[in-house]
Amino acid sequence: MWYQIKQLIKTILKQGIKLWYRIVGFFRNHRIVKSENGKKLLSYKNKHRGERCFLIGNGPSLCMEDLEKISKETSFACNIIYKVYDKVSWRPTYYFMSDVVAIHAVMKAGKLKEVIKSPLFSSKDVYDRIEGEKDNVIYLNRVNQKNYTVSKDILAYYVPAQATVMTLMIEMAIYMGMKEIYLLGVDCTNTFTAGHFEDSYTDKSVDEYNLEWVRKKTNRPHLTLKELGEERRLRSLDAYQKLKEYANKKQVKIYNATRGGALEVFERIDFDRIWRSS
Repeated sequence: MWYQIKQLIKTILKQGIKLWYRIVGFFRNHRIVKSENGKKLLSYKNKHRGERCFLIGNGPSLCMEDLEKISKETSFACNIIYKVYDKVSWRPTYYFMSDVVAIHAVMKAGKLKEVIKSPLFSSKDVYDRIEGEKDNVIYLNRVNQKNYTVSKDILAYYVPAQATVMTLMIEMAIYMGMKEIYLLGVDCTNTFTAGHFEDSYTDKSVDEYNLEWVRKKTNRPHLTLKELGEERRLRSLDAYQKLKEYANKKQVKIYNATRGGALEVFERIDFDRIWRSS
């Protein structure tokens, strides 16, 4: 009985928060904005209308030579991509971080200043954990729920996929007016078994922090890293399918230029072909 009452209270509070965010979004869309953060977020609406961009994942297929090729393109990257900085001259146009585990790793490594050289888009949770200068950080409201949905109004809030920051990156690319989105290094594999673009992407302590955080949040003390990774992979596939349908309605093309991987939701394109046709 007490559990049911708690769940009812949570549901009511969440609906209240959603309503408030929608009201905030309405005023922002009509350019009635008071907060500096809101003004920053609004300034990116249709900033890249009709352009193309490259969204970089951290999968094992990511190739340093490919990053050099997009050094003059608009690109989005995320989480611990700074680990390639000593190998390439490329730097992302925009940086994304929606996971408190990711900001924990960045701050533990002392790399925050390096990360925020590019405008950093984050969730409010991440923003609140950032210590020091935040002028180059823009946060978005988020509403957590079990099943991912495309927000359709990023000025109000977004719903995280609880699987990958790439969904936020795609939503923001559409919000910025992009008409062609190319995914690179988005392998859509189990990150805890298949890994990332390099073995040292995260150390064991970060993975364990991640696992313990999820165990506590979901009340599953026996959850394993392999199980967590597979759950996230399946959730990401569901989210990508919903984003594909949304993008089609917006007449936005999303191509998967990843070399290999397991993501077949979006049309495949040979990364090298992009440059031959440019």
